Amino acid sequence: MLDGYDRRLRGLRDKAHRGQWRLEDGIDWSITARPPGLFMKHFAGRAVGALIAGENATAGACNLLIDILPPGIARDCLELQAADEDRHARAYAGFLERIGLAPQPHERLSLAVDRLMSWSGPPAGLIFAVHIVLESEALIIQQDLGGDIDCPLFHAINQRVTQDEARHVAFGRLTARRAAAEMDGTERRRTLDEIESIWTDCTGALAAHNFFLWRALRLYADRGWKRQRASMEELGLKA
Repeated sequence: MLDGYDRRLRGLRDKAHRGQWRLEDGIDWSITARPPGLFMKHFAGRAVGALIAGENATAGACNLLIDILPPGIARDCLELQAADEDRHARAYAGFLERIGLAPQPHERLSLAVDRLMSWSGPPAGLIFAVHIVLESEALIIQQDLGGDIDCPLFHAINQRVTQDEARHVAFGRLTARRAAAEMDGTERRRTLDEIESIWTDCTGALAAHNFFLWRALRLYADRGWKRQRASMEELGLKA
């Protein structure tokens, strides 16, 4: 008989199965793709490029967790999520192609992604890095970009992607408490330090070479990290 945790996990897996969609017809590609203005081009290439890098990184981290976990419902959820993230990255890349831009993630973001892929903290800490921090922040960034990039096609892609991301966050919040319970105090501190370092690299990459944006983003990053830290502590990841 399944307990409450397993029932909720199975519910998320079944919802993920029902929510699968194909890139070819899951988005109406006939919707107008409106290129950004001159002053927004570089920003759009960098911001959407960061989303693509984040989706690919999350897919890679899911595959790391899949290699660790035994067969079961949690691994099924991660396999479905990895497929979601790959599809999201290709959808955003398709958007950039249609407006004539290439993704322009900063090299500092690439370094942060490489660090995530070579995660040195406890395996259970990867749940927090991916599902509590990266996924929840991706939802916020996608919502913000929806106001900054005035394009009907981008809005349609975002609407489809955020439905999946909300499910991924729900999976993370469900499994994170168990992950935290598996770690001792030293492992929790290592996890928090590693996530904060990756967070700093990611936010710094978005404002590289722009002093005024860097000042504004530094305040955003400080507030964002406090919010993320409080969320992780509420789920049991305390130093």
